[in-house]
Amino acid sequence: MLGQMRGFWKEQNRVRRERIQAEVEAAQARQAEAHAYWDRHKATVKQQWATRTTGRGQTMVADIPEVAAQWHQDNGARSEDVSATADRKKGPYLWECPLGLGHEPWSATPKDRVLHGAGCPSCRQLIRLVDISTLAAQYCGPTPVSDMKYAAHERVPWTCRTWAVDPANGSWWPVEHHFEAVVKERALQADACRVCAGYVVDDTNSLRTWFPEIADELDDPDADACRLPTTRHNVPRRQAAGEESGGVYATFPWRCRRGHCWEATILNRVQGGGCPSCSLSGISKEQVRLVAELAGLIPLVPPGPTDPRLPDDLPDFSSHQLVVPPQHKPDHWRYKAVEVDAVFQLAVGTRIGVEYDGAFHHSIKRRDRRQYENEKGQVLVAAGLLDLLVHVRLGDLPPLETAQALAVPVPERSTAYQQACAAAAAIEARFPGSVPGLDTYLVGGHSRRQDQADAFIVALWDELRPPRRRPARTQPRRLRPLKETPPHNDSLLTPAGAPYRNPDRPKEILRDYSCACGNPRLFTAVQAQVTSGNTKSCRCLQRQAKRQRRAPLSRAETRAVREWARQQGIDVGTSGQIADRVAASWHLHRAGRLDVLGADGLVDERRVRQWAQRDGVHLGARGRVTSGAWLAYAAHCLGPDDSDIAAKRQQQVRTTVQESLFELNRPDSSRTRSGPFTL
Repeated sequence: MLGQMRGFWKEQNRVRRERIQAEVEAAQARQAEAHAYWDRHKATVKQQWATRTTGRGQTMVADIPEVAAQWHQDNGARSEDVSATADRKKGPYLWECPLGLGHEPWSATPKDRVLHGAGCPSCRQLIRLVDISTLAAQYCGPTPVSDMKYAAHERVPWTCRTWAVDPANGSWWPVEHHFEAVVKERALQADACRVCAGYVVDDTNSLRTWFPEIADELDDPDADACRLPTTRHNVPRRQAAGEESGGVYATFPWRCRRGHCWEATILNRVQGGGCPSCSLSGISKEQVRLVAELAGLIPLVPPGPTDPRLPDDLPDFSSHQLVVPPQHKPDHWRYKAVEVDAVFQLAVGTRIGVEYDGAFHHSIKRRDRRQYENEKGQVLVAAGLLDLLVHVRLGDLPPLETAQALAVPVPERSTAYQQACAAAAAIEARFPGSVPGLDTYLVGGHSRRQDQADAFIVALWDELRPPRRRPARTQPRRLRPLKETPPHNDSLLTPAGAPYRNPDRPKEILRDYSCACGNPRLFTAVQAQVTSGNTKSCRCLQRQAKRQRRAPLSRAETRAVREWARQQGIDVGTSGQIADRVAASWHLHRAGRLDVLGADGLVDERRVRQWAQRDGVHLGARGRVTSGAWLAYAAHCLGPDDSDIAAKRQQQVRTTVQESLFELNRPDSSRTRSGPFTL
């Protein structure tokens, strides 16, 4: 969902950048046209002044047609009476822009207009932020958008209205991103929303929102998970300046729920990296089952400090990390710690290691591990860490060529008991007397420690076996053939044509029906829903059920029901109607019929449904227990002895049935379908 939301934001930013660039180019084109006009105007005015026939002081504004055409009507004098060389001593005059762009009149002296060819100042700064509609819609600065230049260097606030995904349910909801950016960068560089781009973090893309379980493990009091991103990996250049060369990573301290502390990047955590002390890498459930069986025959050496996840009386079947001294470590080995699945101390004083070599990871199909496996036994024995390394190899694996390793081949589908028998027999053959209880174990014919193995697996993996994954479908699903199926026995619908496929959803087979209620219009429904009985009418039964009147409760009965429900721990609220199930349960409880009430104090719905099907009482759609069914069942359980409740409920049921029959037989031409494919 996070990747889908980022992709949507990225596409939205791309569209907005293209739109901003197009709007800026169009505004710049209008600006260029205005500049070209005033450049031509300046050249023309200077040419008219240079070719005048009168003296300098005798030339009036009206003698320069280009300037006289822009004379504003609110001026106190006429253009024929004002000298073309009048300066500020006589006061500036108003002029209007001839381009018709809606500019306000501006004041200037005739001398500047004629001698210098000055034009409209608003046309010289034509582009404003309001001309870039995409940016103007997001602008939230204090200066009016009509007064803000599109190339201003000011940093102002912006608001981006977009959609975000709710991590809880995957639904989209409208949000607003608030950020600050320079106006010039947004207009000329087409910078889009900084939150959508990931440069600014808020509640829609923070680590706390998307990965709350990772945010809870953050062990830095100065770091706010609500303002941390979900992809931060490298430190920015400004923060890395002055530090050592090479890759610099933004690591944070973390603390798992078991108290382990470590450092990692946010990207490492988001991609699945967890606590290294709690990591299950290098250990498998099959290995645990084998080690647990051997631990019942040979003393097991604990791998180190007890894992806090394990119960107190459960052995630790985790792998060992054996540190190889530098003088024994080969140069091409990357790590000095070697992992061994289990270490045992034999009775003869020999220390051996056991390796579980599965057929999948140790075959040469994926990677040839024979060189490392041969060197592993040699190095551990030469370093004095082990006296022998036993390899329990499943399936058809290549042989090992070293005297410091003992290979025990077993079938690929062998059980943990069979593997333990083969490994213990091989160890006994190499070191006689080292496995004293081997004969009794072999005669037993069954495993002894699988309960401990299961407890260990549940403590570390929280489950014995992972959920089975469904194989991916390689071929498209074939559509069901068009086949006519009859409606349900209780249906009021009658087929009025052949079935056909839904043009919007080809998997659905539709069919037109006529309803027994008298509706003259055909009703279109999914044929499978009509056959199964989920759709029984053209919605006339639904409308009839909504018009049914409920049996009223007096105020005294309502107060009594609420008090009884409060004592039973049933939530009925403090106002409004009482549910029919609660009212029926109250009547039965008051009559002493506790045998038909469940542990929660309410009538068992399953029992009511069985009674209704047996006695032919009408139920709602999909077997829903209706209001009348609850009350009728209460009357049935009370019997004829309680005439007060029984007579009232039976009369209501008879009235309801009569009204239903009347509604079904009454033609109503005003009933229409709500849509072409409405169920």
